[in-house]
Amino acid sequence: MASIIFAVFISIGLPLTALFYSLYTRRLTAFLLGVLAFVSSQIFLRIPLLEYVSRHSTSFIMLKATEPLLFAIVLGLSAAIFEELARYFAMRFLMKRRDWQAGFLFGAGHGGIEAVLFVGIPAIGLCFSQMELIDSEMYFIGGIERFFAMMLHIGLSIIVLQGVVRKQFRYILYAIVIHALVDALVGILPLYVPNTYVLFVLEVIVAVFALAVFYYSLSIKKKGE
Repeated sequence: MASIIFAVFISIGLPLTALFYSLYTRRLTAFLLGVLAFVSSQIFLRIPLLEYVSRHSTSFIMLKATEPLLFAIVLGLSAAIFEELARYFAMRFLMKRRDWQAGFLFGAGHGGIEAVLFVGIPAIGLCFSQMELIDSEMYFIGGIERFFAMMLHIGLSIIVLQGVVRKQFRYILYAIVIHALVDALVGILPLYVPNTYVLFVLEVIVAVFALAVFYYSLSIKKKGE
């Protein structure tokens, strides 16, 4: 149960904290646009599209069965393109306030709603479930993963915001490449790393990328850009 509570704290507590902070700093719009960017790109577009081709495209099914490496790259690249372009369009056409805090809260909204939907809500459901908890420690790992994923989304949002402010699309391409690399590795590493270690290796890699991108975002703040 401690693992479930930890997952709830990270996956719901942190997004709620960011929401309250956005209200306090009068940047609620940035936070909500981050939520909108994720929901529109993943829940409404990419995931339904993947479900459709999984049912109706023989080539897609064969790619998954015969070329798992390429399949992981395709999935990672698709997630990056959908999410980073959604970030760009939301910031470019809907977000009027474009300072560092707005970018931070945009990323917190983007990563926060992902954490709520994929970890937080299922974890709350288990708290009130009468079923015996099996492998509940996975929720502890899931909570850690969501923490670093939110950091990654904040860093990527700052990079995309740089592109919007400077009117240089190359920053959006940087964000796509970083995002695609992280997501692709999540699918690639289980093909080559033994099951005993793969989860640990994946979490370390996600954490390294998240910390690096977040550190970059802090350097942007320090420079006042």
